[in-house]
Amino acid sequence: MKTKSEVKRLALLKAAFAVVTEKGYFETTVDEVARRAGVAKGTVYLYFKDKPAIYIGLVDWLLEQALETIAAVAARPVSPRRRLEELFSTWATGMMSNPGVMALLSMENVNQSSTVMKRFRKHVLPRMLEMEDAVAGVLKQGIEQGEFRPVEPRVAATMFIGTFHAMLLSLARSPGARPDESIKELFFCGILAESRGRRTDGNRR
Repeated sequence: MKTKSEVKRLALLKAAFAVVTEKGYFETTVDEVARRAGVAKGTVYLYFKDKPAIYIGLVDWLLEQALETIAAVAARPVSPRRRLEELFSTWATGMMSNPGVMALLSMENVNQSSTVMKRFRKHVLPRMLEMEDAVAGVLKQGIEQGEFRPVEPRVAATMFIGTFHAMLLSLARSPGARPDESIKELFFCGILAESRGRRTDGNRR
């Protein structure tokens, strides 16, 4: 059970998420976050020392949710391929139902001062590496069971996670589009064991 402080912090993050995804990080003010949360501005500073801390908290919160999803899917008594497909579908559905995530994860937001980025790497990078390790673990199982080709698990995990950046870009370019199935097919057709040895027409000699 969450403590009262944790509940309050989560409420502030949800309020900040709503504002940032509507207006973008740089247009968001702490006053707006406080108003959306229904608290005094000073209350926000009790949990986040400045606006960059709110941004870092938001990204960390999203990654925490992603890790919880991985843990739930990894525990399912299904094949590694099925686990990855379920993970992909869950994340894709979340992104497409919250298109404002693009505003939060855009390069405009990520391209912050070196001081902020140093804090970002310290607090967020470990989460990102943990997420990559978890996906790599599922891939490794699939490789050992002969379901996936013998690729480098961590590289494949990075590519798997990277497909969601491609999805965000696609959604930003064409709002309302459904790129998830095409992106999933492109990824999985490249790692299925049955496709080993196949070449595209352009690679045939």
